[in-house]
Amino acid sequence: MFLLLFFSTLPLFGLVLIGYFAGKFSMLDRSDAKVLLRLVGIIIVPFFGIKIIGNFRYEFVNWSLYWTYFFAQSMIYLSGFSLAKILFKRSHPEAIIIGMTSAFSNHLFFVYPIALFEFGAKDIVPIETIIAADFITVALSVCALDITSQKTFNLKVVLIKQLYNPALIGLFLGLMVQLSNLTLPQIFLRLVDFVCNAGTPVALIAMGILLSFSTNKTQLVLSILISLLKIVTFPIILLLLLLYFNFDMSISTTTLMVSAAPIGAMGLVFAAIYNITTDAVVRSGVITYILALISIPLVGTIF
Repeated sequence: MFLLLFFSTLPLFGLVLIGYFAGKFSMLDRSDAKVLLRLVGIIIVPFFGIKIIGNFRYEFVNWSLYWTYFFAQSMIYLSGFSLAKILFKRSHPEAIIIGMTSAFSNHLFFVYPIALFEFGAKDIVPIETIIAADFITVALSVCALDITSQKTFNLKVVLIKQLYNPALIGLFLGLMVQLSNLTLPQIFLRLVDFVCNAGTPVALIAMGILLSFSTNKTQLVLSILISLLKIVTFPIILLLLLLYFNFDMSISTTTLMVSAAPIGAMGLVFAAIYNITTDAVVRSGVITYILALISIPLVGTIF
């Protein structure tokens, strides 16, 4: 599994390096990275909703396993938020981004392809469940960003903004496809695939651009905090919960692998959209991608 993971990760580091050198040699700058991340958030995320939720196999879901994962994820989210707010005196929006980044995994492009190769169909469903359900938690996080970004709370403004909430739009479109049993034209499905396939390269190139700029000590410490919460604390908490509730580890391995995965892109994407400092998120991305080369094979082989 290590070699599979290592070689599947190399292109991801390659994309970060492309962005890094583009930023280092002043071919692209922070504003360009922000445009790329806005493209991911505003255009690509809703298409992911069509692809993931529209094809979700809900009849095979192990809900007790998912809720255990969600409880551990919530603990990490709240821990990241609280530590950023109380210990590091970050603003509410930045603390939300720190919580999001600590709690959301890169399951779609990191764990899922490996699981398809290494595990049976029934072991893939828990990952698909997490991917689909994360649309709801991301949508709620975006709503929280809309609320905390206001100087004076205005419920009407917040509700109107949810009409433009990318995760909520993706969730709505996906549910429309799922519940209506629509057979989408092949040409449209190809369009959805093309758009979704652009997500990871665009986000990682933007990450590389932002990585090329210097940062301060606080952001570096925050990046270490995020990495420890994501790669170390999250899988430990989930493992303890799974053991406490006597889950069969043979069916829980892929869920545990998701908890040990590197950070997802959503924290970075919405930090850029809401003009929040991205330095800690970018650096934690590189750290967690490196650490995941150890954490995921370790979890996948031991259990």
